Amino acid sequence: MKINPEKIILESKDFHFKKKIFLISGNEETLIKKIQHILIQKIRNEGFGEIQKNISKKISFDNNNLNDSLFFKSKIILYENPKEVDQKYFDTINYTNTAIIICHTNLANSSRIKKYFDTHKEFFSISCYKLSRNIKKIFLDFFLNQHKIQLENDCYWFFLDNTSNHYQLFENEITKLINYDKKKIIIGDLRLLLSNSDSEEIDNLFFLMLEKNTEIIKQAHQTINSSSDSYLILQRIKFFLGLLYSAKNIDEAIETFPKYLFKYKKKFLSIFEKTNTKKIAGALALIKKTELLLRKHSSMHQPISERFLLNKEFWKTK
Repeated sequence: MKINPEKIILESKDFHFKKKIFLISGNEETLIKKIQHILIQKIRNEGFGEIQKNISKKISFDNNNLNDSLFFKSKIILYENPKEVDQKYFDTINYTNTAIIICHTNLANSSRIKKYFDTHKEFFSISCYKLSRNIKKIFLDFFLNQHKIQLENDCYWFFLDNTSNHYQLFENEITKLINYDKKKIIIGDLRLLLSNSDSEEIDNLFFLMLEKNTEIIKQAHQTINSSSDSYLILQRIKFFLGLLYSAKNIDEAIETFPKYLFKYKKKFLSIFEKTNTKKIAGALALIKKTELLLRKHSSMHQPISERFLLNKEFWKTK
């Protein structure tokens, strides 16, 4: 049967597994390791002692590691990325004293073993992939409530939109939030806390650029202090171009646009209505050229960035 990883992380104390056999699969390795660690701790708390790591690439009767231990009556057997699985093997196991955890980072959803665990009534299948925005929201809500931390609405969405979709990186940012010495946090605090947060000034450059606004040079002087800032601006512009490209209609554009940037929402939707793939392709090509220039002449980051921001070819209307 399928179990969502967030349930294991947040509600593991409430789970009682009659048969302790788990398949943890997906491409998010840090999340797989997290789930594995939680399950091992939970199973050991129930009296299972020894951990046996089976390095065989085949799960079958020939390598089942079910010999009685000299020290423990119960054992946990770990398999990592097995290539072959004999499903009949699972019917031979005494689950009162044996737990099995199979971790697989290259398992297709269409594979026989994945389907077997997904549909089994007593075995457990846990799929670990990059965190969606909704899953991040579940984690954030849980920890805010648990630690009695207050976030204003703009801060809340800023945190979700400016943290990684990789579990470990997201957890690191949650930990920073928990350990911060203020219970009521404002958006300025988050900009300092988060590893990948982008300043409002950088976001604003994208909109000034498309509006051909002369204020852009003044803003650029205030924002660009190093070649790293120049790269950050280009990455942020690519982020907005990605939103424009991926949205199929106005409703999707509204849904995907970062909620903490609410004051730019009307501008973004106006841009979306005039967007086409040719404009986006041209803009991305210009960004690529600018990145190459910055690599060759990093000390010239200021004039290179300003030339890019003023380039009339960036968002041609025809």
